[in-house]
Amino acid sequence: LILIGGHPSAAAIPFLFASFVVHIGYNAFLLSSYRVADLSHAYPLARGSAPLLATLGGVMLAGDQVSLLSMVGITIVCGGIVLISMQFNVRELGWSGIGWPLATGLMISSYTVIDGMGVRTSGNALGYIGWLFLIDGVPFMLWCVLRERRVGVRRLVNVWKVGLLGGFMSMAAYGLVIFAMSFAAIGPVAALRETGVILAAVIGAFVLHEPFGGRRIMLAVIVVAGSALLYLGR
Repeated sequence: LILIGGHPSAAAIPFLFASFVVHIGYNAFLLSSYRVADLSHAYPLARGSAPLLATLGGVMLAGDQVSLLSMVGITIVCGGIVLISMQFNVRELGWSGIGWPLATGLMISSYTVIDGMGVRTSGNALGYIGWLFLIDGVPFMLWCVLRERRVGVRRLVNVWKVGLLGGFMSMAAYGLVIFAMSFAAIGPVAALRETGVILAAVIGAFVLHEPFGGRRIMLAVIVVAGSALLYLGR
């Protein structure tokens, strides 16, 4: 991407480094979330809360205009995402099991707004995306290898094909999100991004043979309805 897109404008550099710093917080909070709560609890709460916060950030900081219909759609999508794979008792989970995922959601919304503003400032979407992945990805990879040392290197050798595929798909997915935010409001883009939780649940049902059930089907339909409102309210 850097070779194709070149460099973003100098005005985008502060956004790149701000996004890098927030991504550090995101990784730290995500790990803390998984220490105190199960993946099925922490992940949807973090992902479901992020679009609402990103919408507020986009309106207040980036000057986005979001229609009432789109706002209703975002709220429906977020609620459906949180509920589609989340069944917990607050007392059993504890406030830390709720607080850390919500803090993770705050980090997700923060870097989303930063990158949305950054790519608009850059005047070069491909260049911004490429440099962001370089600045954010390489240090994190080195940290993981150094943290695990020999064990990490052995794991890398054993799973490098799967890791490379997963990394490429992750970069492509968020790269498309950043590109979309270069010309569309941040909040609706962030909400549509998180509808991938539905696809994950479907894959879990058909590939991993996890239970889907009537409740999840109903919530999936609700999320699709919220997405339709986003389209109508654009």
